[in-house]
Amino acid sequence: MIEADAIGLWNTGVPLLVLCALALGLPRLTVPRDTRDHAEVRRGIALAAVLVLLAGVAVFVAAYAWRGAEVARAVAVMPVATGLLFLRLSGLSALVWGPLLGLVWLNQAQAVEARRGEDAMREGRE
Repeated sequence: MIEADAIGLWNTGVPLLVLCALALGLPRLTVPRDTRDHAEVRRGIALAAVLVLLAGVAVFVAAYAWRGAEVARAVAVMPVATGLLFLRLSGLSALVWGPLLGLVWLNQAQAVEARRGEDAMREGRE
């Protein structure tokens, strides 16, 4: 069975950098660019969070396999326990990328309000 390693550059640092980059970049794809609806922003951010969480599983699997852990054998022998280990590692990484995604959410919400304000100004002039 694979066990979580101590914190290190290749098993924690690099995966966190990749996941932080995804948390900052994915909302550009999941949130409609010119939306004026906060519900669409919320759905897009939630989708980005799920995608980053799932990407975290893949990133940690790759990091452990790269360091020599026999991930394929562990999955074959104990698929649920191995899957839960990598899901837990991905979930714990949300302590780092989650606040970044929250800041992106606030930025997107401010952009919605700015577009709504511009629309209100245009309607007031006409």
